[in-house]
Order: sequence, then structure tokens, then C-alpha cells
Amino acid sequence: MNSLSNDVITLLNQKQKAAFEVIFNLYYPRLVCFAQEYVSFEVARNLVQDAFLSFWEKNPHVISESQLQSYLYTTVKNSCISRLRHEKIKKKFVEESERKIQKHLYISALENLDTSTIAFQEIETIIERTLAELPPRCREVFILSRFEGKKNHEVAGELNISQKAVEAQITKALKIFRVALKDFLPIVAYLLYIR
Repeated sequence: MNSLSNDVITLLNQKQKAAFEVIFNLYYPRLVCFAQEYVSFEVARNLVQDAFLSFWEKNPHVISESQLQSYLYTTVKNSCISRLRHEKIKKKFVEESERKIQKHLYISALENLDTSTIAFQEIETIIERTLAELPPRCREVFILSRFEGKKNHEVAGELNISQKAVEAQITKALKIFRVALKDFLPIVAYLLYIR
């Protein structure tokens, strides 16, 4: 480990650039390594550069290398803490904004959702028409699964087909129903729920 001579510390106190360059070259990589444990590499580099700039501008009187180390590491530590707190607040703000937007979308969707008798009659008509348009095997599987509440393995056993075939037919039917009922999805979610 390199250590500073008393001459360097004396010159540093006299604000000599050569002495500053010596401490910068010695401590910059160490401080970046330290800061990088808590923040990204780019942020670490910026925080360490700011710490050296602050040191140069404030020009504190240094009596030993350990005091200099303490000053630099404390400055970088505090900068990391500030940065992390700022990021935490920023993240909380973004999450809160996203929650508010989501809440507005839910309110808007619910306000526009037609739950009148006419809407339910329309849903029934669409379901009946879509069901009638499904291929026969697909319709049979879908009725047993969704309307009679049978599990996939029960449907497979009853129709003497594989469970994979049952899953494929249900997936096919669900895609067709999602398109047909796109305007009523929140109300008919029970129908489209994949078990």
C-alpha cells in the first residue's frame, strides 16, 4: 500500500497541484472501488470526482494521511447515501405515479363498463353465437370444461382423447371468445379463466 510522505501532505496544505495529483492518482481507484459496492460504476466515478473537487475547493488542513483518507472516504460515503436516498424517493414517486395512472384507468374502465340488462342479454347472444360457430370437437370440450366445470383430465377421459388435446381445444376456443367478447372482458372473465 502506497503511503504519502510528509512532504506531499505539506505541499497539499499549500494547495500545490502536484501534491493534489499524487493523492488523486493514489486514492481515486480505491474510492471508485469503494463507491461501486453501493452504486453503479458511472455514478461511483462521478461521486469520487466530486469528492476530489470538493476537497480542492474547501482545502481543509490535513495533518496526516489517515485524516486525509477519513475525509475522502467520509465524503464519498455521504455522497453514496444521498444518491441512494434520492433514487429511493424517485422510485417511490414513479411507483406512486404508476399507481395513480392505473387507478384512473380502472375508474375509467369501470365507468364505461355497461352492466345493464341489455349488456348481459348481448353477452348471452354473443356467447351462444360464438359457441355455435366453434368446430364440433372444440365446442364439446369447451362446454364440458367451462359450463359443466369438469377438469381437463375428466374431459379427456369422457371424450377418449389426450389431456393435451383438451388443452389445445380450450386454448383455441378461448382465443375465439376473447375476440368476440372483447368489449365485455371484465364481466365474462370467469368464462375465460384458464384452469
